[in-house]
Amino acid sequence: MGKPSRVIKLGGSVITCKSVPYCLDVQVIRQCIGELSSFAEGLVLVHGGGSFGHYEASRSNNVRITLTAASMQELNAYILREMALKGIKAFPLPGRFYSKETIETILDYGHVPVLYGDIKQNGEIVSGDDLTVLVAKEYSLTALFATDVDGVLLGNRVVNEISSPIKLDTLASKSLDITGGMQRKIEKIFQHKVDAVIFNGKKKGNVYNALHGERIGTFIKVRK
Repeated sequence: MGKPSRVIKLGGSVITCKSVPYCLDVQVIRQCIGELSSFAEGLVLVHGGGSFGHYEASRSNNVRITLTAASMQELNAYILREMALKGIKAFPLPGRFYSKETIETILDYGHVPVLYGDIKQNGEIVSGDDLTVLVAKEYSLTALFATDVDGVLLGNRVVNEISSPIKLDTLASKSLDITGGMQRKIEKIFQHKVDAVIFNGKKKGNVYNALHGERIGTFIKVRK
């Protein structure tokens, strides 16, 4: 069975204009996909919801679940088409259907599994951060998180490395996120005991550098 060799999440704040509903950052999407194309073999890609899923999930109406699911499918479809234009074979895996076996089957067929934050029939949110951490833990990988900030910020300064839990209420992020943003992301990394890199995915070259294993942003060293 195919085994993932890398897992990266493109945050919703990276690939969408998060303050404007249903607004794609097309230039950044194409930049990111171009940079990850060299690492397609064994890659698992996860993307967030940004101004698509987070917008619909934050609304209160009787079709919230329907529109949240539909908005995420719409965003995922755009990502898949852009990957296809770059010659990357990719296949969607909605977060509510996540399983280790499905990922390995998709890899076996030579596709990049493209997971995304999702919503279940009962309204429960499936976080893209959770999916990324689960894949990293299952296959002992470093979880790569592309965000819209340069890393974990303390006092407006990027921390190069974190090796123990820190006071999460001092973390800063430009992103607003119904799944908890930067603070919750850090908590999940430590809870699941995976190494991680948090970096700015909007900056040209960073997605490539992160996948290549270079030190950028903040490295969170959890595994001993």
